[in-house]
Amino acid sequence: MKKLLVFVILAGWVLFVSAQEDKNTVTLERKNVLKFLPVNLPFQSLSFEFERMINAKNSFTLGIGLPNQKSIVGKYGIDGSSDLKTAEFGTMHLRAAYRHYTGKNVLPRGFYIEPYLKYQEIKGAASISGTDSQTNLPYKGDLNAKLNTMNVGLQFGAQFLIGKRISLDFYFLGLEAGLLSGNATAVTNAPTDAINIADDINKAKNDNLPAFIADKITVTQTGNQVNAKVSSVPYPWIRGGISIGFAF
Repeated sequence: MKKLLVFVILAGWVLFVSAQEDKNTVTLERKNVLKFLPVNLPFQSLSFEFERMINAKNSFTLGIGLPNQKSIVGKYGIDGSSDLKTAEFGTMHLRAAYRHYTGKNVLPRGFYIEPYLKYQEIKGAASISGTDSQTNLPYKGDLNAKLNTMNVGLQFGAQFLIGKRISLDFYFLGLEAGLLSGNATAVTNAPTDAINIADDINKAKNDNLPAFIADKITVTQTGNQVNAKVSSVPYPWIRGGISIGFAF
């Protein structure tokens, strides 16, 4: 919640600075662009952006991703016949960006450079059931995770206008850096299952992750519950894709 509050304050500050520059604006035919980002659909998010021209060379963008939490069994290599019986996740985000166009157009088009701030939240849930291969006893567990990131990034792209109304925005290189925090919890039907899950998580993080990341993941087991807490793990990301919009 604190990270989201920081994001809102910073985004408001950028909007205030942008508004001050509006005094020097020239007359523009199209000052606003409303966009839809289809590339975020695989991440279970319905994403939209609103771009407002400040002057002939600069604009401010506010983006929002609405979570569209659905089952992912049968997708992303998750086999529906495995012990994973149900699994779903959804993502939401808020993004504030300041865009500078490098060309001579007085429309929101051309090559651009765009620094931005982004807050993202990821929620997931799953259930697991099956038979232990060693004891031949049934087991069952419910998994829930909630993670969030606070990122800064720099994006390069080019926006085109078709008939001065339809926008195609190709953002072909975006580099992000931020911190990932949150919790993942597993509730089983027996403490012995919880112990095995905790051991598996600890083994996986120590064997597969660099020490500076593994040290920021704390796994605890109490009764039939396992909790994995992630604290400020460095979170790099590459952003790219296309949006389609309407200029007015």
